[in-house]
Amino acid sequence: MVRRPVSPTGLLNAAGVLAGLATLAGFAGQLWWLFELTAHFRVQYALALGGLALILLALQQWPWAALLGAFALLNLAVIAQAFEPDDAASPVIEPNAPTVRALLANIHVENRDPEPLRRLIATTDPDLILLLETTPWLLDQLRDLDKHYPQRLAKPRDDPFGMTLFSRLPLSGSQWVAFGDASGPPSLVTTLQVGGQAFTLIGTHPWPPVSAELAQGRNQQLQALAAQVRHSPPPVLVLGDLNLSPWSPWFARLLSEAGLHDSRRGRGLQPSWPTGWPPLWIPIDHALFSTGIQIRQRVIGPDIGSDHYPVIVDFQVSSP
Repeated sequence: MVRRPVSPTGLLNAAGVLAGLATLAGFAGQLWWLFELTAHFRVQYALALGGLALILLALQQWPWAALLGAFALLNLAVIAQAFEPDDAASPVIEPNAPTVRALLANIHVENRDPEPLRRLIATTDPDLILLLETTPWLLDQLRDLDKHYPQRLAKPRDDPFGMTLFSRLPLSGSQWVAFGDASGPPSLVTTLQVGGQAFTLIGTHPWPPVSAELAQGRNQQLQALAAQVRHSPPPVLVLGDLNLSPWSPWFARLLSEAGLHDSRRGRGLQPSWPTGWPPLWIPIDHALFSTGIQIRQRVIGPDIGSDHYPVIVDFQVSSP
């Protein structure tokens, strides 16, 4: 029996079908944790499906080109929201309201070179610095920051869930909380004052959804985070590595339940993880805000020796 060789067109079609199935699976992310993992790579699907559709078009494979092109457009429609301004998130700000700069950086628990972070802080001069995955060793290396940031809240750990806040702004009512299960990683809730206005800052780093159990735990933490936002004095700013992308259905649910807005809206994709692997880049480090906060600028910072890029946000605060 002579086996027929697999045609190149057949391989292209098979690759397109897989990308199309992954596209659809992402919309069912609330049904199964593995489906949700497929939701994070919309950009990659759009590029792959669009490229395959063009190749099949050149090969005059009209039905297949049309099908894969339709899947590419479906992903593009989801991605497009990142480039559309959020008209509902435009409060009236006093003309002379001060601008606050916040730096969010997941610095990686195994990072043993604090100099890139030091340079970033010196260059950007933030008013707030929220560091994730901070260890006792790293805090010891950064102890000189206390001269410029007199307010510090720290829970260093030797696992990936330590957290530290450095602030020039006065802090009050600060507390460490565990969202979801009491054994979960610590999150920070505090009140800051700027220009006569107060706002609530929440720093958080939920579990990574790398198993069914951890995915369920992360989702419970996100629900508890939404409840915390609803019961916190407004306005509220949430900073953190949420271990999910904006295309996850759980992200949309968080925004809806908490009444928050995504600072990426209107500013492009801004992927933050993983550094050094552009084909896999996705945005999982977030700055979310409620009414009463206006985002003036949001950018992704340079490589600081972590697997995450930092996020830098400039914002103003008005009365809630």
